[in-house]
Order: sequence, then structure tokens, then C-alpha cells
Amino acid sequence: MSAILEVNGLTRYFGGLAAVKDVTFAVPEGSIFGLIGPNGAGKTTLFSMVAGALQPSGGTVRFRGRDVTGIRPYEAVASGIVRTHQIVRPFKSMTVLENVMVATYFGRHGATNPRVARERAMEVLAFVGIEHVAGQQAAVLPIGQQKLLELARALAAKPDLLLCDEIAGGLTDAETQNVLGLLRKIRERGTTILYIEHDMRAVMSVCDRIVVLNYGQKLAEGTPAEIQRNPAVIEAYLGTSAAEAG
Repeated sequence: MSAILEVNGLTRYFGGLAAVKDVTFAVPEGSIFGLIGPNGAGKTTLFSMVAGALQPSGGTVRFRGRDVTGIRPYEAVASGIVRTHQIVRPFKSMTVLENVMVATYFGRHGATNPRVARERAMEVLAFVGIEHVAGQQAAVLPIGQQKLLELARALAAKPDLLLCDEIAGGLTDAETQNVLGLLRKIRERGTTILYIEHDMRAVMSVCDRIVVLNYGQKLAEGTPAEIQRNPAVIEAYLGTSAAEAG
């Protein structure tokens, strides 16, 4: 399986601190690829470099074989790379439908008029299961529906690579299972997913392959089963005594 995304030696410094240092991995096309690590490991910083929100201090990012290192966020979206945010950012004064309609105008296959935008937005809202609140103000949605709106806005841009930053964060178990089911359906539709998540059960159940970051560096890479058995990963999350006990 060919790689849709190749990260090679990616590095980002803030002053003298390396938030991400010399990280290398490749994301197979058609996969759900997990990116995990303790708080402060550099996960969101790496995401931001791939999505164009942060400029790398070093290293390269290649998307479908093309060097996209340092591209702007709008260029990333236009090329097929779209992200969700850990903290949802809807246009609060707009309705749910209007929020998604705005997103349909961006991406490689942007809507050309309001009718097309509305149709596409309603289709995406139905896919994520919140079409029944299309006319409500985004600001009044509970967190579970706000997360689904965030996912819908990203999907409306028709990404080839979807960067999901803790899309299940703050959700109930039932809501999390619903989101994981949606991620599987998104993959079945042909979209590759790079997925940050703190819920280890969620990551292990949905990801094909996982990279673990610790203090900004790559600690391990493998299948969920391999990551669960890796003593270095156990130590990073639980401490030396837990690793030795395992």
C-alpha cells in the first residue's frame, strides 16, 4: 500500500525547546493511522505543521509524493488535507447548516453556488447524524453534537487526508463509539485518517497503525497489538515500575 503522507525528520523549535524533533513516519493510503503520546508529547504541534498552521524548523512533509513543507492552511485544504480541532471552533452566530455550507466552498471540489452548498452540507450532516439540528444555532449545541459539527465541516471540504485531533475528547462512551463508527465509514469511503486521541481504547480499536511520541520524539511505531506490548510505551504512560511489572 502506497503512502499518502510522508513525514521525514520533522522538527519544530519554540525558542530553544524542541516541541517536535526529527520525527519520521509514513501513512498508508486508506488507513486510520494513530498518533499518540502523553500530554506535551508534540502531537498537536506535528498536526499543525502537516496542516500548514505552523512552519517546521526542519524536515519535510510530502503529500501524494509532492513536497508540501511549509504550505499555508488554505493551500493544504486545497490540496486535500483538512483538519479538525481539539477545541471546536464553530461560527456561533450561524446555524449548523450555515457552518457546514461555508466549508463546502473550500477544498479541491468547492461548491459553486448556494444550492450546491446547501445540498452538500445537508448530505454531510445526514452522514454524521445531526441533520435534525441543521436549523439550530451552533452555539447552543451540546458538546457531542459540536464535535459532530466539527467533523462535518471538515468532511464538507472533501479531504483525501483527514487530520482528527481528539475528535472524541469529552464525549460519553456511547458518543465515542458513534464517532469511531463514523471514522470507519469515512475510511471506507476512501479518505485516509491521521488520528490523535488520548482515549487508548478508542485508538487501539480503530487504528491500523500507530506512532507514539514522547517529549517531541518518536518513541515507537507498530500495530495496536505491538504498541500495547511495547515496554517503552508502557513506561512513558505509566512509569518504570509498571513497565517492569508487565
